Amino acid sequence: MQGVVDACFASTAALTGFPVNQPGFIGQIPVPFIFAPANGSTFGAYSPATCDGSQLQIRNQKDVSGEIRLSSKGTGPLSWQFGAYYLHIDRKVGVSLGAENGNGVSHSLYNDPTSDNPTSMLLADKFRSNVYAGFGSIDYKGDNGLNAGMALRYDIEQRRTSSLVPDALDPFTGGPINPGQAFGALTPKSRTYKQLEPKISLSWEPSPELNIYGNWGIGFKSGGFNNQGSAAVIDQTFNQFLGTDVTISDDYKKETSSAFELGVKGSMLNGRVTFDLAGYYTRISDMQFFEFFVGSFGLLRVVSNIDRVDVKGVEANVAAKIIPGWKIFGSANVTDSEIKKNSSRPNTVGNKSPYTADYTINIGSEIEAPIAPSTDLVVRMDYRITGPTWFHTVQNQTNPTLFSGLLPISALALPAFVGDAKYDVAKREAFGVLNVRAGLSGENWDLSVFANNVLNRKYLEEVIPAVEFGGSFISPGARRLVGVEMGYRF
Repeated sequence: MQGVVDACFASTAALTGFPVNQPGFIGQIPVPFIFAPANGSTFGAYSPATCDGSQLQIRNQKDVSGEIRLSSKGTGPLSWQFGAYYLHIDRKVGVSLGAENGNGVSHSLYNDPTSDNPTSMLLADKFRSNVYAGFGSIDYKGDNGLNAGMALRYDIEQRRTSSLVPDALDPFTGGPINPGQAFGALTPKSRTYKQLEPKISLSWEPSPELNIYGNWGIGFKSGGFNNQGSAAVIDQTFNQFLGTDVTISDDYKKETSSAFELGVKGSMLNGRVTFDLAGYYTRISDMQFFEFFVGSFGLLRVVSNIDRVDVKGVEANVAAKIIPGWKIFGSANVTDSEIKKNSSRPNTVGNKSPYTADYTINIGSEIEAPIAPSTDLVVRMDYRITGPTWFHTVQNQTNPTLFSGLLPISALALPAFVGDAKYDVAKREAFGVLNVRAGLSGENWDLSVFANNVLNRKYLEEVIPAVEFGGSFISPGARRLVGVEMGYRF
């Protein structure tokens, strides 16, 4: 591995002072600055130097599915349907870290120690799933405007996993190439997840212009497997080293939800104005949440379970026809969410549900006007506002990072709390995006010009904190996009 080490030092020396995103810095040598303050470096993820190596991710999946359904003709007040569904999934997922010696990188998950891109860490698994489901529903429309419906679904998901990692060693540390192998052999696993999912709905139409409705149902998302060995790696790297309180399992639980909704829909002014207003409440049990961990093992993406999350809110929609061919519309949603219990991270209780915006607002207008026989001009504008959003269960809190453990033993000899991180900056603030579309529409063709994010607003699509590493993976939102679309209906 001397060639890899030499390439690392040479590339660092050649790039000394090259500007990189803060707090990154390329010094004269690749040794972390906390151990070599005078001439050390701070590398971000996959810097210009060869020292941080390469990462390869592979995901191959094949699906076979089928459904059979029998339903009534729907000519009377009573309608029904029932059927069965089957899905088979074969999936291979792999993530590998490789060392660079300046001769390029390989597209293989595993490369032996004598290659140009020797593999230092590998997570690779084969997953196989068989999904069986039976379903049925019955709906009744009464003469008095009272309608009722019942539906029932039963899911069975059989999941199996096996490791594809060879029995090999990390050429640098001499340890297993898969961190989990240090805690025992990676053996095949299988589990079956089952769930009964009822749904009940009621509605009443006191007049043709008004509909009052309510419904309740159970939702289901199957459990599954993280890469084997993940739980032991995270416990040793963070809990034992930093004193954090993170609980991850190699098997994650199924997610279920109980959702209520009550609302009203209607129209007025001879149908020129339509509206609907609804309130909802959902209790989610064992919510599945993606966690990202970064350390000496590389990067792990695992699923954790949040024991209970409550989500409640109100949403409204209204549309009005100003004159024939011109309408305006708007919608708004306000959501209040709270983590009620979280065994994976107990100190996050009381925080908001990840990926749940505090509110969303959408306003717009559409014009459709004939300009020639069988040809219409269509113009549409939408302005969407997305409220503040958290992307992790850790929010306005301080958490120890790997630097909290390294600083006290470094050349700087700083106290551990200096390495702690507060993640209040990981919240995405509210932003608005304007989209415009204009074109011509014929009997069987369409031609339009569109512009998304017309104002070229800068915003974040996603912020993924790696809490114990002290940073976040940030994905910028799409900038202005202008294009032309053509369509023809046969």
